Amino acid sequence: MDAYQEKGALATYEQDERAKQRRWAPTFPELKLLLIASTGFFIDAYDLFIINLVFPMLSQIAFGRPSSSPSEISLSGGTAKAAANIGCVVGQLGFGAAGDIFGRKAVYGKEMMIVIVSTILLISPPSVGEHGFSGVDLFTWITVFRVTMGIGIGGDYPMSASVVSDRANLRRRGTLLAFIFAAQGWGQFGASIVTLIVLACFQTGIQEHGNVGQFNACFRICFGVILVPAFITLWHRLRLPESTKFNAVNAMREDKDDKILNADDPKAALQAQTAQNVHPEAIESQKNDSNNSNNSTHSNEKDIEVAPEQPQQTQSEEVDPDAGKPTKHVWYEKLGAFNEFKEYYSEWRHAKLLLGTTSTWFLMDIIFYGINLNQSVVIDAVGLVDENSGSFQYIWDNTTANLIICAAGFLPGYYVAMVTVEYIGRKWMQFFGFLLEGLFLAILAGAFDYLREHTASFFACFALLQFFFNFGANTTCFIMPAEVFPTRVKGFSHGISAACGKVGAIIAALGFGEASKHIGTDNTLWIFFGIAIVGAAFTLLLPETMGRDADIIDMEERREAHAKKMQDN
Repeated sequence: MDAYQEKGALATYEQDERAKQRRWAPTFPELKLLLIASTGFFIDAYDLFIINLVFPMLSQIAFGRPSSSPSEISLSGGTAKAAANIGCVVGQLGFGAAGDIFGRKAVYGKEMMIVIVSTILLISPPSVGEHGFSGVDLFTWITVFRVTMGIGIGGDYPMSASVVSDRANLRRRGTLLAFIFAAQGWGQFGASIVTLIVLACFQTGIQEHGNVGQFNACFRICFGVILVPAFITLWHRLRLPESTKFNAVNAMREDKDDKILNADDPKAALQAQTAQNVHPEAIESQKNDSNNSNNSTHSNEKDIEVAPEQPQQTQSEEVDPDAGKPTKHVWYEKLGAFNEFKEYYSEWRHAKLLLGTTSTWFLMDIIFYGINLNQSVVIDAVGLVDENSGSFQYIWDNTTANLIICAAGFLPGYYVAMVTVEYIGRKWMQFFGFLLEGLFLAILAGAFDYLREHTASFFACFALLQFFFNFGANTTCFIMPAEVFPTRVKGFSHGISAACGKVGAIIAALGFGEASKHIGTDNTLWIFFGIAIVGAAFTLLLPETMGRDADIIDMEERREAHAKKMQDN
């Protein structure tokens, strides 16, 4: 029975495809792709969270004291912490749309260029006191270039998610996406390690000789060290070929006469059209890659889900399937992809999916970034560090506390999610993740005064909260938009979902300090508890995406719509 015509057969088809594929046997191209994408996420997380550790240094330089108290971060500090997330919104929307219009190859790597240039500018401000450069000027400089850096970081979300999900097979797609997202944990962990190493190198000058001006060098090194992996990652991203799935999208867009939709076997017709749209040497390369990976994937090059990547010609030149000669292509014709997006989301069944991914990511990031961008504030509030211990000791103790919490709960959560996501599924991991986050937020809020007096209990509860952030909604909010939407709208859909998350992060970064100042940290945590419960409810809008092939579902829906249109005519 045709998998495109019968929904029951479609479910059977997906189950059969998953049964053919091995869960824990990535091919060499997949391993290489994971390294390229995950290194980018390591860099992104490092850049996002390093501000939490560097802020006390900037505060010392600008205001003469390293405190992270709510009364001080609510203005210049809160804006500096929110700056990268503001840029992320622009990057996620812009790069997501560009990836769907111009292709993954044409766009991937450009976001890393923005991160590199912004980081260089970020470490280049004049020292406070030179040429009338004030502490406010320093925070303004940091804020402006963290916004531009955020544009690049934001672009990495939809691009890396699309690039990896386009190439992954159904059985281990969730594992691969969870793997690259887990690099966020290492980015935050690495930020703490680098900060401690830099502080140790400057300890004599700062602590023994009282030369707090050396914090100028400290914050520049902490911001700038990430340039090394960024340059390496950029080179590999720029050389990555176009995916087979996006070549198939182009084939469908060029099928003006609906030959593919009218074919008895649209999947075979689509593959034939896709093969005509690449250079002859790419076909030979595909065969070689397929032969190398057959033993480990138990698939073949006829399967569009697991077909290896194919190099694509330049954006201005394509191959005419009739004459076999390159023809010029007007770039603005690609803007027709926007019409696809409007058409796709004009149906409630599709709009409901977008509502589910955007709302849950928005709510998740209010909690996640509210806690993690202000982790130093929470640590201050429970008295784990002493403001009167001196600037160096305060920053050292604050960084150490962040490192311990990251190692105890943050990192393990990512890897438990990675190992179990293909067994538990995405929907229920997210649903129960929200509920467990709510549980530990309620404990932190309700027992706040008790936990201030019992450091070990606070660490245990806070580490478990971090664990269920990542063994839960933080990971699945990234995975589900990459799986639930078809390739033709995946980049923009993932970008919109991620952008809504970053709007939540901005609200948290700007509002946490004000809320803590006016109603207290404990009551702010109660607000987060309520948000977690609402997030669990919105998760119910989404289907389970484990084993879901959105492109096959999309093809079936388009065939049904086309058949109905022909019947009406």
